[in-house]
Amino acid sequence: MTARRLLPRSLRGRLLCTLLVLATAVLLALDAVLYGSVRGYLTDRTDTSLQAVHRRVMTQVRKELPPTRGLAGSARMLGTSEYYLEIIQPDGVHRDLVPGLRDPDDPPPRVPDPPLRAADGPVTVPSVTPDGPEYRLLTHALPDRRGTLVVAVPMTQARGTLDRLLLAEAVGTCAGIALLAAAGLVVLRRGLRPLESMARDADAIAAGQGDRRVRPADEESEVGRLGLALNTMLDGQEDAHARLRRFVADASHELRTPLTAVLGYADLHHQGVLDDAGRREHVMEGITHEALRMRRLVDDLLTLARLDASPGTRDASPGTRREPVRLAEVVRAAAASARVVGPGHAPELSVPGGGPVVTGDGDQLRRLVDNLLANVRVHTPAGTAVRIEVSEAPGTAVLTVADDGPGIPAEALPRVLDRFYRAAGTHSGGGSGLGLAIVAAVAASHGGAVEVASPPGGSGTTVRVVLPAAPG
Repeated sequence: MTARRLLPRSLRGRLLCTLLVLATAVLLALDAVLYGSVRGYLTDRTDTSLQAVHRRVMTQVRKELPPTRGLAGSARMLGTSEYYLEIIQPDGVHRDLVPGLRDPDDPPPRVPDPPLRAADGPVTVPSVTPDGPEYRLLTHALPDRRGTLVVAVPMTQARGTLDRLLLAEAVGTCAGIALLAAAGLVVLRRGLRPLESMARDADAIAAGQGDRRVRPADEESEVGRLGLALNTMLDGQEDAHARLRRFVADASHELRTPLTAVLGYADLHHQGVLDDAGRREHVMEGITHEALRMRRLVDDLLTLARLDASPGTRDASPGTRREPVRLAEVVRAAAASARVVGPGHAPELSVPGGGPVVTGDGDQLRRLVDNLLANVRVHTPAGTAVRIEVSEAPGTAVLTVADDGPGIPAEALPRVLDRFYRAAGTHSGGGSGLGLAIVAAVAASHGGAVEVASPPGGSGTTVRVVLPAAPG
């Protein structure tokens, strides 16, 4: 079974397990540090006492006093009743310096062969029997080759202290982990309760309650900010769905008119009222006109769909070219075509010789300029003055199209870039309401923006398109 399967599936369970594992690791590390520190302290204290006894015994030996005279009393005064004192003679015989100083039933320490020097310091050695205690042992070579002095002390008291410390650490660690688990469970339940509420709200929204919103508990916390972000996303989706429904309804309405006209003409043919050649020619012209109108509308919708798939220059649709385009050349070509298509709206150009260069699709930029000029032709009377200006600022290219027409009502300005929107009271030439929407979409696909201005109470409209200039 893998570790992933052993972990609980809930976020609360995973967080609690992670917290307990980390806390256990920290507590065990602290226990190990404390245990090692106490063990080192007890060992150092034992070594200090052992070295003091060793010096005192060496003094007795150097004075050549008999072992039974003064040495036992001095050892007892030093509290050495637990010490093991003997001399290993050159012939290998072990001679106890102070008989009766320790329990004769205790096994003696195992002395290394050869014995260590006193300068090497005390060492820990086992007993000669497996069930005996450990000893701290110190050896010293006696002068005149009289043998080796062995001084040792059992670690029974230190080992007992360490065992009690280990038991206390185990009990304390287990109690701490249990207390932490209980407190962590309570805290995590309270902390994750808003997430559970948000999950229930999200399930209800997914089940069809689209007007429902999540209820963030504290807007300053991470969970609260997540709830606000979800509500913002849901509001945006609802607004997008509303705009999509409105767009589909508007497109259906726009397509219904030419389709109704074509069906009417077809009905006249079925009724047999088109015997006259002139009437048939008139009907065919009407059908052609309505079919072209539908084709233009479908082309505009397809253009908007493609542009929606490429919201910026870094994420272009597969059919979009990205190459350096000199904006002035595009404007000159569009103006020349406009003079032929609409002589009554011949534009005046204010275009530099070279002009700024932008990175984008030349055909789309041409469509942008054509739509701006077509918008002027559709919504202004013949003879209206039109001015086109191309300029550049640091890092940007600016295209300005201004006319002296009747202008746009102030209440309509915020919506003129919406799809299928046609302001009431403007001079209408039968446009579909997609011209400026395509202009805005082309500008957005090139990383730019469109600004529309019309002075209140005055006349004229100014459309300003700002595009990022090409690097270098």
